[in-house]
Amino acid sequence: MGRRNNTHAPFIRFLFLVYCGVMLWLLFGRSYGWVGGLTYEQMLRQNINLTPFLTIRNYWYVITHRTNAAMIPHCIINLGGNVILFIPAGWLLPRIWDKMRNFFRFFGACGLSILLIELLQLFSLLGSFDVDDLILNLFGMTLGFVYYHLFTPRSKKT
Repeated sequence: MGRRNNTHAPFIRFLFLVYCGVMLWLLFGRSYGWVGGLTYEQMLRQNINLTPFLTIRNYWYVITHRTNAAMIPHCIINLGGNVILFIPAGWLLPRIWDKMRNFFRFFGACGLSILLIELLQLFSLLGSFDVDDLILNLFGMTLGFVYYHLFTPRSKKT
């Protein structure tokens, strides 16, 4: 925590804890369950994408070419949600921890955190591992980080 006298610090920390709770529920609160006779290893193989921009490109194609009207809302929610839902983290982290004001430290810590979340989703079968989620989540956090640095008055940063 910072050494500054900030009267909003307890509220910001509380807000961050609420945000983390909501994100944990969104990321791990739904179970995909076992699919008809598949082994754990088969489930893992079906729930992994290591090709950068594959999901993004496919969802963007569905949205722009309207190839499947029923999938368009899912594609928009997936792409937008993976960015928008992580913007608050990028804004809150540098407000709470002074060390997170350095972009490289911030980016490394966020990248590692998202990687761990993706791996937990994969191995718990409560989601999938998609490198595109990592890319979109980091982009969202970076937008929040940039917003923090552009729009937080200098007096609140020190």
